[in-house]
Amino acid sequence: MKKPVYLDGSLHWLRTDGSIVAFNPETEHARLILTKFPQELSLKTLFAADDNNLTLISETEGVVNVYALENTLIDPKWVLVRQFRYGVLDEQRLIRWKVAAYDGKCLVLEFCKVYNDNRVVHGYDLRTNKWLFMGSIPGSCDATLDYFLFTPPSSTITVE
Repeated sequence: MKKPVYLDGSLHWLRTDGSIVAFNPETEHARLILTKFPQELSLKTLFAADDNNLTLISETEGVVNVYALENTLIDPKWVLVRQFRYGVLDEQRLIRWKVAAYDGKCLVLEFCKVYNDNRVVHGYDLRTNKWLFMGSIPGSCDATLDYFLFTPPSSTITVE
């Protein structure tokens, strides 16, 4: 289950077949956007929005792929708009990671390393093409976290 994404006055739900249901709560009008997932899409995927597009963020073999949905009214297709490596950590020491948030300017990844219980949060600033350490989450915090729109910090912070 992916959470809905709000864009242009409508809530958008990504369906398991790759199509999208768009619902405008003001007009109470729903429509189905027929599209298929990109072939390279992995299971670690985030459905999000930037300023203008619905997006899918996915990882394949250490590369983060950013797809934008184009031509939503005529012939909707997912188009690869950006790729970059997540070279902030030694990949052999990772237990798991997830794409946590994206707003078109910054991508947030949450990592869990082998040698400790803490989760580390890094952001990739798409404007400067640089990784930023955003903070860490103590292993004692076992709650599921949701990330929302954010402003990348100018300095390092610790999430408590």
